[in-house]
Amino acid sequence: MGSHASYPLIIENLVSLRSQFQFITDEKFQGAMKELSEYEVYFNSDNEHLPDHILLASRLNLNQTKMNKMLRELLDKIFIGLYDHPLIIKDRVHILHIWPFIEPEDENKEWAKLQWKRAISIPVVLPETPQIGDNMEIPFIRISYSSGSDDKLYYGVVHEIRHIVKGTLQEINLYIYPHKSIYYKWEEMKKEYEEHIQWLAWIRSERERT
Repeated sequence: MGSHASYPLIIENLVSLRSQFQFITDEKFQGAMKELSEYEVYFNSDNEHLPDHILLASRLNLNQTKMNKMLRELLDKIFIGLYDHPLIIKDRVHILHIWPFIEPEDENKEWAKLQWKRAISIPVVLPETPQIGDNMEIPFIRISYSSGSDDKLYYGVVHEIRHIVKGTLQEINLYIYPHKSIYYKWEEMKKEYEEHIQWLAWIRSERERT
């Protein structure tokens, strides 16, 4: 890690990896691990409740330089130790993002802003993860049977899935578009592929010039 390390982020990472503390036997890390074991990282939070590196240094009676160095060394040691003791993911949560798909040129139009007000993101724990192309519907979000109502968006096609490992939690983000079929997804991927090929061709031509 470089000299511009973010210690709030390092501390958040360490707390999220506290299940790995049991494999660290070095005496110099015990005080810091004991302090950090008292906290928990919440997936839907800014985690402002976590101690900062200044408070930790004060509690452990260390100067700031030694505290910072210890935190980085502890995180490095945990990373290296994952080869012997893989991180066990115990829980998972699905975040359903049902958003309107707005073309960039339409983002500032009034109708587009109204559509964004209907967007939702909700956490659920599903027994299985939907796949790209699956239709999803969440009827309990509706409060009206009228097609012209201002209900929040409650249905659509899964266009993208992103998995984020946050300590022992697997966060699965599903991006669902109500008015775009899965055919549009493949069109979008084709366009991205063609742009990538053009970019590679440009890189090759630049190298050949030099």
